[in-house]
Amino acid sequence: MNHSAVDRLRNWMAARGFERFFVQRPENFAWLTGGGDNTVVTLQPAAAWLELTPDHLRLHASQIEADRLLEEEVGELEVVRYPWYAPTSPQGPSDLEHDLTPLRLVLSAEEQARYRTLGQDAARALGESLRFADPDWSEYELAGAIAEELWARGIQPVVLLVAGEERLFRHRHPLPKRARLGRLCMGVVCGRRQGLIANLTRLRSFGHPEAHRLNAQVCQIEARALAASRPGATLDEVLAEIRAGYQAVGRAEEFENHHQGGLTGYKSREVLARPGETTRLQVGMALAWNPSLPGAKVEDTFLLTEDGLENLTLEPSWPTETVEGRARPRVYEG
Repeated sequence: MNHSAVDRLRNWMAARGFERFFVQRPENFAWLTGGGDNTVVTLQPAAAWLELTPDHLRLHASQIEADRLLEEEVGELEVVRYPWYAPTSPQGPSDLEHDLTPLRLVLSAEEQARYRTLGQDAARALGESLRFADPDWSEYELAGAIAEELWARGIQPVVLLVAGEERLFRHRHPLPKRARLGRLCMGVVCGRRQGLIANLTRLRSFGHPEAHRLNAQVCQIEARALAASRPGATLDEVLAEIRAGYQAVGRAEEFENHHQGGLTGYKSREVLARPGETTRLQVGMALAWNPSLPGAKVEDTFLLTEDGLENLTLEPSWPTETVEGRARPRVYEG
């Protein structure tokens, strides 16, 4: 159980006069339980929920799920069981109507430790898949290899994008298709384990003539975002630096063609950086910026610390180059 999260939510409840509060959303369930999962079927309502009062924390679950959740997801909790054929629903204020995102954004020391191991494992999974890839593979085959490497490490791919040479220059969110990889391919992962999500992108070239030039451009854009990601800065202020970065590389129009990232954690984007977004960065928040151009994208998950940005998804065996003092991923060639 994430006791600091429970305390934070109880203080929030007290400020609003709530005597009880129900938590159903998977991101909030994972946050409160220290990584528990209350889902069974993706894209359907949660299979269980939590009831929080000033003195009690209860699990509500069907007879099918209750014992499994107690044994494998939440530990010892008071449980309210209901028959599988007669589902109930929370009666009172819940996170379906109240946004708890601001309470989740600053991660505890324990959450940060979990994030570090997740980030390393996710980076290795994506890196191994791309290093093993063949230009004659289809995008489906590369997606399957990435998913296998992720699940072998207990990571659920909540977003898995793959593009080969043909589609990489056309689409920013390329769901994998049957197209051949060809001379250049990209893998994008938002990988979830114990509630937290690691976000990263890697590219591999098989002799594509433009790959490294385009990668250098997006890394220059990203460098402005990383330099601006300091405690006290707003997401809007960082976004302005990203916009200026596109202008500096002569591709101002590309700012409009893809979102640029933002805060991450229990959702792949807890708060998306939009013009006018006033959320201020604080130590303990996680960020994932992802500037892109046709044929190129760069992305890692960073933790904002007292000493600056810590790259949680840096993989030592992936080739890097130093950009504005930071190691950033190169396009893997070979």
